[in-house]
Amino acid sequence: MGAYIEPTQKGDQREGYILPKGFEIFCYRTHQGLILTVGFFSKGWGRFLKFPAKGGMIARVYYSKIPVLRFALEDVIRQLREDIFYKSKDFDLAIIAFSPEVYPIDGGAVETFDEYLGKNKWVAFHSITSFANDKTVEEALVALFIKFSKRGDYSIFTVRDLQKNYKKTLTETADYINSHSNIRSLNLMFAAYSGGKIGLLIEDLNNLLRGEVNILGGVASGLINNGVVANVYTSQGEIKEGFAILTLKNVNFSFGLAHGLRIVGPIYRITKAENNRIYEVNGEPVKHILEKLTQGLPTDDMRIFWYSPIVILDEREGIVSIVRDFKSFPPDLGYVEFWGPVKEGWSFRFSFGLKEELLNAGMREALKIQRSLGKVELGLNFSCMGRQFALEDLHTEEARRYASIFNAPLFGFFTLGEIAPDKRRKNLKFYNQTSVVVGVREL
Repeated sequence: MGAYIEPTQKGDQREGYILPKGFEIFCYRTHQGLILTVGFFSKGWGRFLKFPAKGGMIARVYYSKIPVLRFALEDVIRQLREDIFYKSKDFDLAIIAFSPEVYPIDGGAVETFDEYLGKNKWVAFHSITSFANDKTVEEALVALFIKFSKRGDYSIFTVRDLQKNYKKTLTETADYINSHSNIRSLNLMFAAYSGGKIGLLIEDLNNLLRGEVNILGGVASGLINNGVVANVYTSQGEIKEGFAILTLKNVNFSFGLAHGLRIVGPIYRITKAENNRIYEVNGEPVKHILEKLTQGLPTDDMRIFWYSPIVILDEREGIVSIVRDFKSFPPDLGYVEFWGPVKEGWSFRFSFGLKEELLNAGMREALKIQRSLGKVELGLNFSCMGRQFALEDLHTEEARRYASIFNAPLFGFFTLGEIAPDKRRKNLKFYNQTSVVVGVREL
């Protein structure tokens, strides 16, 4: 986890620097995903220069596998302070992903985060597996530290109980997003699984948003003993059924949606559904389909069905709108439950994904983002657990390739659902089996 550099290429004048005679620039890539320049005179080493030359957001991502929360935070803060290329004595904001399989699950974590990171300067959430630059790490704490160099700033909006005065919560959330959705901000949602209700909130919230939708994020992940422990934390407290929205101000961003699935089979119409469950398809019990789907397959591990999620079709264009991963079905196959909401009247088909095609779909989106922004100062990846399972031995490649394309620090995590607009930014949607990849730079 210590810093190291490796030479990548010999360079020339960059970002307006005028090179003195006998001065050469070499470009280096660090394990933090940054490009640095080292000046060399014929008589010895010159000064180190941050690359690119123009100032912007300074982001750093570190991880620790120390199994005590307090000591893990000390470890990542130590890494920050020892980073010779981090030109600041402090940070403005921290985002923490930490494994619920390693660290205590209780409200006491809030005091520890406040003590080490500062009150109202952080957002934390559970994650089974997280992205730290070009690495995919398990059973760890991963920390993103941000220092704004220009006009960047942030605010945090917290909802700790979805069910308490639900209509008021919807209205206040929509008002916050609408008031922070100008082109100079990015709203990031970190949501607790909330017993599956978070997807329903996204569907209802969509009806209240105005203009281009500006919110991206994911649902915290943590499967323990066949139950779901996936919470979010801020200085306001532990969030078991709610979410936090972190708004990055005075930034530009670009995002992409990647799944790479192949659609197969006939079109089915959902004729009876409630929340995340389907009971009837084409006017018949869903049991008839499930019997064929499960024939000859073990049903004690639902992950095997993540290879073949259903895709909900856009009725207007007949194209994929969203994907749904299987969560469970009872022994009598009376219904099937998904990780996101389903509605009567929706049409769907089955799909499957080849791991190489899933990975390539994400790379195409990352390249579009790089071209759109020109310069990425921070990369984010909200990637479905089902997608990562289907990637098999290539699941560690996604972070490596995104970080390489962006040439910037990368932070993200395996989610239990992804939150993003459609590609036209007209409607907010709740996704499964998708990588929501984001590039950010400070204005």
